[in-house]
Amino acid sequence: MNSTIDKRAAGADMQPMSVGDMNFLISRLYLDCAPLQFVRELTKNSLDGIARNPGESGLVHWDMDWNLNSLSNGQASKLCIIDTGIGMTGPEMVQFINKLSSSSHVQSDKGNFGVGAKIAAAPMNPAGMVYSSWKDGKGTQIILHRDDAGNYGLKRFGAEFWRILPDDLKPVDKQGNQLIGEHGTAVTLFGESEDGSTMELPTGVRAPTPSMWITRYLNGRFFRFPDNVSVKVREGYQLDHSYMRAVTGMQPWLSRVSKTSGSVTLPSGGAVVHWWLMPSATDQGAEVDLNDPKWISGGHVAALYQDELYEVVYQNAGIARLQSFGIVFGPQRVVLYVEPAASRIAANTARTALIVDGQSIDWSSFAAEFRSVMPQALRDYQDELGAAMGEVDHRKAIAERLKSVRDLFRFGKYRPQKGGPFNIAPDSNAGGRTSQPLETSPDDAKKSGSRSRSVGDLYALFAEEVGQEAEHVDSPADPEVKWLPAAEVGVQDRAARFVPSTNHLLINSEFRVFTEMTARWVKRYDELPGSEGLITEVVHEWFQQQLVETVMSALALKQGGKWSTEEVERLWDDNALTAAVLPRYHVDMSIKRVLGQRLGTLRMAV
Repeated sequence: MNSTIDKRAAGADMQPMSVGDMNFLISRLYLDCAPLQFVRELTKNSLDGIARNPGESGLVHWDMDWNLNSLSNGQASKLCIIDTGIGMTGPEMVQFINKLSSSSHVQSDKGNFGVGAKIAAAPMNPAGMVYSSWKDGKGTQIILHRDDAGNYGLKRFGAEFWRILPDDLKPVDKQGNQLIGEHGTAVTLFGESEDGSTMELPTGVRAPTPSMWITRYLNGRFFRFPDNVSVKVREGYQLDHSYMRAVTGMQPWLSRVSKTSGSVTLPSGGAVVHWWLMPSATDQGAEVDLNDPKWISGGHVAALYQDELYEVVYQNAGIARLQSFGIVFGPQRVVLYVEPAASRIAANTARTALIVDGQSIDWSSFAAEFRSVMPQALRDYQDELGAAMGEVDHRKAIAERLKSVRDLFRFGKYRPQKGGPFNIAPDSNAGGRTSQPLETSPDDAKKSGSRSRSVGDLYALFAEEVGQEAEHVDSPADPEVKWLPAAEVGVQDRAARFVPSTNHLLINSEFRVFTEMTARWVKRYDELPGSEGLITEVVHEWFQQQLVETVMSALALKQGGKWSTEEVERLWDDNALTAAVLPRYHVDMSIKRVLGQRLGTLRMAV
C-alpha cells in the first residue's frame, strides 16, 4: 500500500468509497490512541522532515510558542514543537494536513500511515493546531481546528486555506533567537480554548512524572534518535531559570549506566533480545538512581521496532514479565527489549502494539526461548541472588509432613515401562479423556500383549484391565520457594506469585496476613527475649505449606480433570494464592503447637 493508490482515477463504472462521517471516524480512531500519543506522532513527523534533508543535522524542540506569548503580553502559554526539517508550502499543508491517510512522506505498512498526528492531536486541540512552515525561505501557515458544529477542518483566510508568514514570525527560543532558517516547521497546540495553557500535562492524563511529562514520554517511547538530530524539551517554563533538557531515548542512558549488557538471538531466529543489567546500590562507583523520573524506572520489558519501544511494561507488570523470562530474583535491575525478526512486522494503526506475521507478539514463546539461552551474566546474577536469600529452607519439613498425602498430588498419567506395576491400553477416545487405572493380574497382562493399538499419545493412556506394562509418571515437582519483599515479588497486598515457567513460588514476606500472625505470637512471647526470629520462621513455614499445597493440588487437578490451561492458571494467580492463606485457624493451631515444643508453652514463657 502506498500513496499512488489514491491518485488512480476511478473508472466510469466505479464510484470510489468515501467517508460518510469524518468527525465520527476521527473521534473513534482517537479512542485507540494512548493518552500522550500525539507527542510521538508530532515528534516522528519532525524526524521524518529532517531525514528528507540528507546530510544535514537538525533539531526538534518542544518549547513554548514564545512569539505567541509575546504577542499576547504573556497571557498565552501554548506548547509548540519546532523542527528544522524540509518544511511544506501552503498548498502542501492543505493537501497533507487536511486529509486522512495523506502524508508528505512515503506511506507504507512499515512507515508513515498519514493519520497519526491528525487523529492523536486534533481531538485534544479543538481550539486549533497552528502549522507554520518555511520551505525554500518562504513561510506559510494553516490552522486545523473544530468548528462550532463539531466539524474538523482548515480555517479559511480570504480565498485560501493558508496564509503567508513574514520571517519575523519564525519560531524563537526564550532568548529570542530564531530556530528556523530556510526550512522548518512549527506546530502550536491551542488545546480546549485560546486562553488556556497547553504546557502542562493534559487534564485527566496520568504520567509518572507530571513536571517533566514530555521528557519522560519521549525517553520511554524512543530507543534512540538519529545521531544528526538534537531533541530537547523545555522544563520549568514558568520559572525564570527554565531550561531545555536534552532527550536521548533509553538506549544511550542504559548503555551509559548499566553494569553489563548484550544481545542474544533466540533459537528460532524469531527475535533478538537486548539486555542490560543495572548496577546495585552497593556496586563500587555506582551512582545510578533506578527510579530517575526521566527514564522508565527499574526493571521493564518492551518490544523494539525501528528505534521505538512498544508494549512497554514496568513496575508490577514488568516484574511479572521478567519473571516469565527467567529473571526471578532482582528483576528491578534487568531490562529486556525484544526485537522481532519476522519478515512481516508492523505497528498497529494506533502505534500502541506490534503485529508480527499477522498476530500479536507471542511473549510466552519468546520468554521460553530466552530462558533456554539466557546469557551467562544473567544466569550468574540469578544464582548469586538466589543463594543469598536468607530465608530458612522449609522444604524438607514440609515434604516430610506431606508424605502421608503425597498420593493425592499424583497425576493420572502413565507411560509404557517394562515391568511397570500398571497396564495401559488405548482409551476409546484417542483425544485423551481420563479414566482411573484398574488393577490387573499378571495373567491378564500377558493375554493382552498381542492386542493392536490405535494411533495416539501413549503417555496419555490410562491403566485398564488389559494392556502394556506401564509406570505412573508426572508427579508434580515441588515448587522452588523464596520469601521476598513485595517489590521483588511484583505484587501489592497479595500473598504470593507462582511462576509456572520456572516453577518458582515467590512469597511476599511483607503481606499483612503473615506479618499480623507473626506480631500476634511475638506479643504472646514478649517475655522471651530473642524469640521473634524463631516465631517468624515458624509462621512462614506453615503459610508456605498452604501455598505449596495449593500450587501442587492445582497442577494435579489439571492433569486429572477437565481444566484448560487458562482455567487452571486462575487457581494459582495472585488472588487465588492470597485466598489460600486467608483461613487461619488451623495455621494458628499448628504454630501454637510448634512454638510450645520449641519455646515452651505460653504458661512456661510467662
